Amino acid sequence: MATKIYGASDDLIEVEGDVRGEVGCYGTDDREHGVLLVCSDGTILEAKYGKGDAGVWGVTVLKRGGLFLMLNLCDDEDATPCSDVAHFGDGLKWVYAATEWERVK
Repeated sequence: MATKIYGASDDLIEVEGDVRGEVGCYGTDDREHGVLLVCSDGTILEAKYGKGDAGVWGVTVLKRGGLFLMLNLCDDEDATPCSDVAHFGDGLKWVYAATEWERVK
């Protein structure tokens, strides 16, 4: 089963498909960065609410893994979902989410 990852409302990230669940992420629009999502295929995403000063979730691909297929972009607050959506092929095993993280340079 394919998997998709996207933001919902203003405080949730949804994962649907081979992996199912949601991550509560309150106040990501107030932070320097969003929520880091690390997937079993090696894909790394960053999701943050408030894309372009709109009520839209932005999803950024930091690293593409073997099952990552595409990222559908969204700029419409009235869209369903009002979020960029990351799509994966069959076989994703897990997704870890970190609401507090820091890049070491």
